[in-house]
Amino acid sequence: GTQPVQPPAVNCWDNYQFNTTSCSWVNQGTQPVQPPVVNCWDNFQFNTTSCSWVNQGTQPVQPPVVNCWDNFQFNTTSCSWVNQGTQPVQPP
Repeated sequence: GTQPVQPPAVNCWDNYQFNTTSCSWVNQGTQPVQPPVVNCWDNFQFNTTSCSWVNQGTQPVQPPVVNCWDNFQFNTTSCSWVNQGTQPVQPP
């Protein structure tokens, strides 16, 4: 008899080891676990070249302050900047 041919590595995490008990190749590798989403803008994509998860998301840029009463606060529920400031009321 001859030893079975090692299967080709299809995934970057494949790690075939020969099991002499079962007389077969067993893949010991596993895909890395996706990191937990911590920020509302997190967008993890798996990179097969680096064999790792890469965060493609970025926090939205704060809008420019145009008025003296502008007070932008980041809202993590809507994942956007909200202007909390209001223009003062004109006196009578």
